[in-house]
Parts: sequence; structure tokens; C-alpha cells
Amino acid sequence: MPEVKPLHDVTEADPSLEFAEGAHYNSFKRVWKGGNTMVTERNYHLRLQEFCDCFMETDPKKELEKASAGISGDPSGDLDEHALKFLGLSIFYGASEKAKQVTLQKSKEGKVLFTVDAKGKYQLSPPGAKLADRVISIARAITHMEKDQGKLPVSMGLRNDRMDITFHFDRKEGGESFTITFPEL
Repeated sequence: MPEVKPLHDVTEADPSLEFAEGAHYNSFKRVWKGGNTMVTERNYHLRLQEFCDCFMETDPKKELEKASAGISGDPSGDLDEHALKFLGLSIFYGASEKAKQVTLQKSKEGKVLFTVDAKGKYQLSPPGAKLADRVISIARAITHMEKDQGKLPVSMGLRNDRMDITFHFDRKEGGESFTITFPEL
């Protein structure tokens, strides 16, 4: 069988491209000789799991404080990477604290709150409004939630295990709330 070589690789989202059914807009697409395509899924869900895995050996609270302060750790300053890091750390922190839920709320005035319900209810340093919007947008993209209110399960593969969590969304009157609920551990 002859070797198949790619004609070109597309490494950035391009709205003019046609993606295979079920592929996400943030996937990479390769066009092969003969017109066949191969879509390598690098979607938000997979990237989120990679962030969770990457930070499993760190102090999630300390890393969340850095992320909330605007320190992304990504030299390019990519907002998606920063939002995925914040979301991954929120999940990891909630799980490590055996939290019932963590909630990110943004009011129509732009005030952001980040609340943890674990051994009591308390607040952590919230991210800025722009980052909070992107975190919620990415969570909606992962679950394909377009309605204002709803909840959907999300399975997170973490190393050799998995955790089933639920994403809750509530958007109304210019404000939005995003809650992650955790299983009882």
C-alpha cells in the first residue's frame, strides 16, 4: 500500500471549512490525497481533561488564585487556554475538597462571584468578567447547551479513573450562573 501524505494541515479554526459530522469547530482537519479527510478531535472536553491531568500534582487553590488574578501561564495569552485552565482547576479543586458544587456567577453589571459549597459555603477569588464569560461559553460548548437553563452530565476521564459531574446553566436578564455539581465521594 502506498504511503498517504497530507496535502496540508489546518491548525486554526476556519469557518469556511466543512468539518466531518460530529466534529467540533475547534478540531483540526487534515485533507489527504484522494479527497479523504481525517479529523483529529482536539475539542474543549479533551483539552479540559488534559488540563485537569496536568494540574493533579499541584495545589489547586493556589493555582486558582493565580488564574483568577489573570496569570494564565500560557505565553501566547490565549483566552481559551486561560478559561480551560480555570475550569479544569475549578473541577479539580471541587473534587479535592469533596465539594457538593462550585458556582461561577456573573451579574448583568459584570460582577463575578466564585462560590464553593464544601464543608460550608465560601467564596474564592473570582476571575474577571471576560474570563468568566469565556469559561461559561466553553462549558456550554462542551455540553452543546444552547438553552438559557439546563443541566447535563459530563464525564471526566482523569488518569486511570473517571468522575461524572453535572454542568448546570442559568442565564437570565443579562446575568448568568454556571454550577458544577460533584458526586458524593
